[in-house]
Amino acid sequence: MSKYLIVGRKWFDKTYGNTYHTVKIRDLENGETIVQTDMQYGYGDHYRQTAYFELVKLGLAKEEDYNNHALNRERFIYEVVDVQRKRDL
Repeated sequence: MSKYLIVGRKWFDKTYGNTYHTVKIRDLENGETIVQTDMQYGYGDHYRQTAYFELVKLGLAKEEDYNNHALNRERFIYEVVDVQRKRDL
């Protein structure tokens, strides 16, 4: 089973009160970045959902396993950073 590092970057737009994020997913077996998303709306841990469904699109995860927390704890390592500027996403 492959392991993935999921790096989320979040930015809060103070003007309009919205939070945006980007996600980068790296395959830890070969160190290759397999997904880099564009900026998307979503607050809290929404970057995790974005990452999961990107893996589903690539056929690397199954949609029905989304709520299988034990399996997902084994497969995913999460890092998240709050950035101060939009361009740092």
